[in-house]
Amino acid sequence: MDYDALSPSQKEAVDQLQALTNGGDVEVAMNVLGSVEWDVQRAVDVIFDTNPSPPLSTSLNAEGPLSHAVSLKHVEEFEVDDSEQDGLLSGRPSGRQFNRVTQPSNAVVLYIFRPLRLLIAIIAVPYTLLRAILRTLHIPLPLPAVPPSFSIAGLGLSLGGARSTMGPSSTRDPKVAAERWIQSLEEDTGCVSFSRAQPSEAEASGVASGSSAGLNRRQGDDANSRFLPDFFVGSYEVFARACAKETEPKIGCVVLVSEEHDDVATFKKTTLTDPEFVRLMHENDFVVWGGDIRDRDAWSAAQKLQATTYPFVAFIALQARRNNSGSNGPQSPVLTILSRHQGPSIPETTAPTSARALVTHLQEQLLPRVGPYLTRVRSQAAERDAVLAVAARERERERALRTEQDRAFEESARRDREKIERRRAEQEEAEETARRVAEEEQRAEAQAQREEEEKARWSEKRMAWRRYGRRALLPREPRPGEQGRGKTVRVGVRMPDGRRAVRFFGEADSLTAVYAFVDTMFIPETPEFASASDPTSPPEGEQPGEMGLLHAMEKVGKKNGEWFGFKLAMAYPRKEINWEAGKRVGDVEGLSGGQLLVELLDDPRGKQRPRASVDSRRSKGTESDEYETESD
Repeated sequence: MDYDALSPSQKEAVDQLQALTNGGDVEVAMNVLGSVEWDVQRAVDVIFDTNPSPPLSTSLNAEGPLSHAVSLKHVEEFEVDDSEQDGLLSGRPSGRQFNRVTQPSNAVVLYIFRPLRLLIAIIAVPYTLLRAILRTLHIPLPLPAVPPSFSIAGLGLSLGGARSTMGPSSTRDPKVAAERWIQSLEEDTGCVSFSRAQPSEAEASGVASGSSAGLNRRQGDDANSRFLPDFFVGSYEVFARACAKETEPKIGCVVLVSEEHDDVATFKKTTLTDPEFVRLMHENDFVVWGGDIRDRDAWSAAQKLQATTYPFVAFIALQARRNNSGSNGPQSPVLTILSRHQGPSIPETTAPTSARALVTHLQEQLLPRVGPYLTRVRSQAAERDAVLAVAARERERERALRTEQDRAFEESARRDREKIERRRAEQEEAEETARRVAEEEQRAEAQAQREEEEKARWSEKRMAWRRYGRRALLPREPRPGEQGRGKTVRVGVRMPDGRRAVRFFGEADSLTAVYAFVDTMFIPETPEFASASDPTSPPEGEQPGEMGLLHAMEKVGKKNGEWFGFKLAMAYPRKEINWEAGKRVGDVEGLSGGQLLVELLDDPRGKQRPRASVDSRRSKGTESDEYETESD
């Protein structure tokens, strides 16, 4: 397909497509346009989208004759706006996914032009360093910037054989792209923006904020000094939302450039650095955002703003919605494109993007009409916020009142629960105390019963040993003149109940016989316990004699007085006589003719004689010193 054979409208479509896609091969552009019936919008969608959008002419015709005239003018009249631009703040994707179409390679470009670009890019590195050093030292030597296509970055983008030169760059971070573009703009113009001069304020607000007083002061110091506007560092969506805040609405200025257009360099050095234009935007608190359409975000903004020629300047702000017959009541304002300015910036008096034309447009048309409305929106938002604040305070007061009531109710319920729990605890404690008392009584009764049973068994066992001792362990008294048992010893015994007994033993008799004699005194004098029925063998099959008694004591763990239940002591001088196996009567000093007192181990009165016995003696008119004498 030959370019010269195209019609004027087709040539214009090819030129528009090349401008939108950052240049490219003419033959590829003609092939793409031919496949979509020479519709520029659909051709762009084919190059960058997987789902082509409707033709641009359809959307323009839907706007009416005035909107269709926008594409035919470089400067749009203020009365013609896009009051329903949903895409400016739409959260949905703009349809641009940047899927590129691979172009057929050209052998001449591949083998001749690229090596030349590589050589120029290598030379551009020291040139760029020299230019940066001169700018740092403030040496006024004007050196043009290296074109992006011959820079290292541009060379890297072009060296990819499968990558096309059409469409935006692959930078995905809008903030990085914005910072890179602002830095490039400062290098191209040799000017510094207020955001670079005051980084702390720029970081705090996202928009480099500089006062007009500071601008005037700097201009007073150097009449030839120029400054760039304070560009918003961030994505286009965030910038649009910053302009659309109803509490603090602002006028936004969008600057879009394309390095493929010859008018861009002049526009940067004249319009963007014009002191009056910059001061006017700062004094009216404009939010300025810009970018190169080679970046994704700037390309998306260009599609939303319908930019076709560069440089491109648009002003946006909140405006009232257009009246709809089907809607009643107040409606919230919508972000609207106030005006578009696209094309060259020279000559200064008539060019659509010249500083004088933009300043005149702002002073005479835009600010007088938009400023009062934004002030009204701001005041309405303030009133609405005040009403909402009052309502919020009222809700907070009601919530606090409900909270206080709930707290009082919970406190009352808590006290009631504590009373109930305290009563229940007291009742449970009383029941537990009664239960413990009952258990203690039961245990005491059981223990007493066990003790009684044990005592009965022990008494029965002791009674059996007493009767056995009376028969086997207590020898008969020695006869006068009897030999073999030693000298006769008279032993007197006084029982705890006052009874007295006297018995004669031989010195050779064992001390066990004396204890057995005393032990027999505890056998009741009843026919049931007559001596004739005493057992002849030890209880429980023990050995006969003293050894069996000793073994029985060891078995139950009781020795001496514990087994017998009493102890023997001489009356005067008092001397206890402990039982020992194998001990003889003659071995006990002072036993002969003495008086032995029988003291029960479980008798709480100790050595005292029972009161009944003493009283009985007194009643007979006799006094007793409680000691046995010869007369007794």
